[in-house]
Amino acid sequence: MSPDADQRATTVVLDIDGTLVDSVYLHVHAWVRAFHQVGLTVASHRIHGAIGMGGDRIVTHLAGEAAEESIGDEVRARHDELFESVLGDVRPTRGTDELLQALRDRGLRLVVASSANAETTDALLQAAGAATLVEEVTTGDDVGHSKPHPEPVEQVLEKAGSGAAFMLGDAPWDGEAAREVGVRFVAVRTGGFSDEVLRDAGAEHVFDDPADLLEHLDEVLG
Repeated sequence: MSPDADQRATTVVLDIDGTLVDSVYLHVHAWVRAFHQVGLTVASHRIHGAIGMGGDRIVTHLAGEAAEESIGDEVRARHDELFESVLGDVRPTRGTDELLQALRDRGLRLVVASSANAETTDALLQAAGAATLVEEVTTGDDVGHSKPHPEPVEQVLEKAGSGAAFMLGDAPWDGEAAREVGVRFVAVRTGGFSDEVLRDAGAEHVFDDPADLLEHLDEVLG
């Protein structure tokens, strides 16, 4: 971002999965089954630690480059199909609607930097009740590199044409992407990551969920 970006810090960059919607463990289960269907066993706790990373990275991260080259596309396709089958079970995290409305009421623009594909991102925004509140969206389909690479955050801020007040996410991958762009990172625990992991990724604040963040919004924006 340019040095004067803070003077135009009118935008909040949002992650969706695990942040605005309670979807992390549905993703974990879908990845466990997808790997199993192609003959690989990957432990749930290892998969959980990678959630929030883009699908283009997760197979290599969990199973190695040889697995990526041989069955990466198949595992991703199976995960996407399995996750799509449970989209109806996805619910907003506590306080999501109230937080987003409060941010809008304070004149902040809401944009999304997601590692999911466009179709899934749209479905999750609908599940979060956020589709009409968000102005710009960057998905995994729009970029060459997913989080923790900074490209999704960079691109959505370019679309918005303004600097970021902060980025809100639930995973260390959100924090790493934000840090690379020079954007403050505010974290919620709804993704199941520890405070230590989130703070190591650059989180200035860690809250239980969007409702907890809303109670401390003045402090965060201060």
